[in-house]
Amino acid sequence: MSPQLEEVVQLLNDFPDEQTALAQAMRVEGSLPGPEDGIWATSTQQKLLSESLERLTLLATPPAYLGDDDEDLDAAATLAKERFLRNVRSLSQLAQSLSRRLTQPSEPVARDELDLRVRLILSFGRFTGQSEVAEEASSAALCDGLLSRPYFIRLPLLRHILSVSLPPFFKPHPNLNPSTGRVLSRPLGGDSGIQHWYEESEDDATSWRRQPGLGAVVELVINALQPGEIEDLWPLLLPPLLAYLDDYDAKNKLVGLSLLDALLAKVDASLLRRTGVGKVFEKSLDLCFSSLSDPLTPTLLERAHPVALKLLNLQYPHFNPSRPAEKDDSARFTALCSLLASSIIKAWEFKAGNVEVESVSCRALPPLLDALGSGTIRYLQILVPHFADLLATTATAGGGGTWTLETIALMTEASKALLSVIANGKLRIKRWEGRIGGAVAQCWVGVNESPAAKKLRSGTAGANSMQELEEGLQKVMAVLGEATGSEKAIAERLERLDPSFDRIVRPTVGLVQ
Repeated sequence: MSPQLEEVVQLLNDFPDEQTALAQAMRVEGSLPGPEDGIWATSTQQKLLSESLERLTLLATPPAYLGDDDEDLDAAATLAKERFLRNVRSLSQLAQSLSRRLTQPSEPVARDELDLRVRLILSFGRFTGQSEVAEEASSAALCDGLLSRPYFIRLPLLRHILSVSLPPFFKPHPNLNPSTGRVLSRPLGGDSGIQHWYEESEDDATSWRRQPGLGAVVELVINALQPGEIEDLWPLLLPPLLAYLDDYDAKNKLVGLSLLDALLAKVDASLLRRTGVGKVFEKSLDLCFSSLSDPLTPTLLERAHPVALKLLNLQYPHFNPSRPAEKDDSARFTALCSLLASSIIKAWEFKAGNVEVESVSCRALPPLLDALGSGTIRYLQILVPHFADLLATTATAGGGGTWTLETIALMTEASKALLSVIANGKLRIKRWEGRIGGAVAQCWVGVNESPAAKKLRSGTAGANSMQELEEGLQKVMAVLGEATGSEKAIAERLERLDPSFDRIVRPTVGLVQ
């Protein structure tokens, strides 16, 4: 028998001063025999290991208030939160070390061996991935070992977590059949079903809302599944995903987006269509794009854009010449137009002038326009005036413009977005040549003549940002001239206005990529 292990068990169970006890337990753990030592093969040692790990799962389970913002906590809760977060690393490292000394189960796996692994993942999985509690490398290593060794334990373990461990925290979504994961023709509970579903998650003492970090466990499970295993577990995966994604709290929506992104990387497109859940996801993403008044709105939009496009490409794939029967370009085009309106144009309508939201929209637009291709022409009357006004107004409003590092970055992003507008709308872009060229010229004037811009240029960060903006404006003019065949005419018009504009159009060799 290992006296060191007995001491670890005693320290973890006594725990009068957790910081001291954990530090001592870590010191004792360092003197334990290695995992390969034959001492661990005895049933007595395995029982002690299991007791220690069971205790660690309790100590590592975050209290409900850990997910609350610091300003919402009283002094006692704030101190308790700080103590818990200080202990996470030691708890994780100790659990990882002890778990390596467990004997490997044989097939079929005994229920008690499965239960111990499940409890460890439910506790320490909360500190993996994009956890909102804390991210701890040893927790990720622990969970990876529990899921991968031996190889045959992975799927039974994941199935147990999804079918037994998680359902008490997540109510079935009222729009879905809980047995099949298919969309219902009428929501459970009628028209008020969704409202009741929200209220239950608020009031229920066992709700996922009182389980900080549980979303990281769900993501861990999704990432551990193979694509061919998704359909069989489909109805079990949806309740936790939609609970986070459809929540009113932007923090939970961000978790839901991570879960959806992970799922879309593995799900078969036909499953989305057959069950109708693809449409449910579309509505959930629309709600993300409508969340425009939260401090987390820019982050939420940044994360939602690529996920929405990934979902769209799954549901409405590019035309495959080898499968002409599946061609439905009109449905794909309609979906792309709808996404552009709900994700980009709506944000411009309701948050125009918000630098962060505008910057996110500028970054999100090129992939969407590349998917639309020449269909971008339909939106030139919206896109070109928006970016032209953004460049001209930001650079010159009030005579001196609005010049900060953030607005410089915004104008740089806008110039990159304009490149995509020109490239995809090149068949009709010539009629907008004057509007684009005029906006670029006004922005160039602001860059070189605004006192605020000159002051920013005196610093290293400002100078680098200004150089990037200038290069972006030069590239816009180069691409515009190439698309319209008017390089020479554009250069001559600008130089007649002001010789200093020569720098916008002349140093364009090598700028068009």
